Amino acid sequence: MPQYTVTDEEAQIIRELEEFRSAIKHWSNPSGTDDREQLRSLINRKMEDVAEVVRLAGCRQTSTISPPPAIGGYVMPNVDPFAHIFEEFWGISLNSKVFDMLDQTIGVIESGKFQNRKERLQKAKGSMGPISGKKVFLVHGHDESAREGVARFLEKLGLDAIILHEQPNAGRTIIEKVEKFAEVAFAVVLLTPDDVGGTAVNPQELSPRARQNVILELGYFLGKLGRTHVAALLKGDVEKPSDYDGVVYIVLDGRGAWKLHLARELKTAGLDIDLNDAIL
Repeated sequence: MPQYTVTDEEAQIIRELEEFRSAIKHWSNPSGTDDREQLRSLINRKMEDVAEVVRLAGCRQTSTISPPPAIGGYVMPNVDPFAHIFEEFWGISLNSKVFDMLDQTIGVIESGKFQNRKERLQKAKGSMGPISGKKVFLVHGHDESAREGVARFLEKLGLDAIILHEQPNAGRTIIEKVEKFAEVAFAVVLLTPDDVGGTAVNPQELSPRARQNVILELGYFLGKLGRTHVAALLKGDVEKPSDYDGVVYIVLDGRGAWKLHLARELKTAGLDIDLNDAIL
C-alpha cells in the first residue's frame, strides 16, 4: 500500500501540533525552564486553534474525573483536557490526555485521512451557520419512553439532542422546520413499532412499522449527512425499510447495550465524545 505524502499545509499543521506539545511539556517541568510565563502565554494563544484541528481530525475527547474514595465528592463527566492544561485534579494532570489527542491527530494527518474528516464535519452550511459537532437530530415516532431515553443518553455524552417538537414553529411547515434545524453533525432515527402495515397482495399479514414521517426523515438525513452520519435504532420486531443498505441499524434492547454501539458510531463519525461516558 503506497505511503501517503503530506501536503505543505499539513506538514505545517504537524509542526504546530508538535510545538504545542513541546510547550506544554516544558511548562510542566518548572525546574527545567526559566520562561514559564512566556510558555503559558504561547499555550493560551495557540490553544483554541490546536483544539479545533484536533476536533476536525475526529480525535477530540473528554475525560471523567472521579475523586479519590478517601476524599469523596462529585464525579465530573465531560471534562475538556484542553481547558485544564494549567491545573490538576487531586494531584492528577490531564495533559497526558492532551498529548494522546495530539499524537492521534498527527497520525490522522500522516495517514491522509485529515482532509476527508475535515470536509465531512464542515460540509453542512445553512441558516444556522456551520454545523456544530455537538448537535444530534433525534427523529422519533410516538414512543415517548424511547425518545426520552435516547435524548438523555445523548446529553450524558455532552451532545445537544435536537427534538423537532421542542423547537419553535415560527409559522413554518413541518418540512420547513426540519430544514431549519437540520444543521447537525449526526442524526439518530428511532424506528419504533407505532404503526402496522402490509402489502396489497397479503392485506391480512400486517407487520409492525415505524411511522411514515420517521421513514421520510430517515431518507432526508441520509441524503443530507451521508450514511456514516446516520444511525437507526430498532425497537421490537419493527420492519426495516427496504432499499437502505449500508445504514447502521442498532437494536434498542432493554439491557442498554445499544448505548455503547451508538456511542461508537458517534465517535467514528468524528463527534467529540468520551466512550467511557457510555458505560458509566
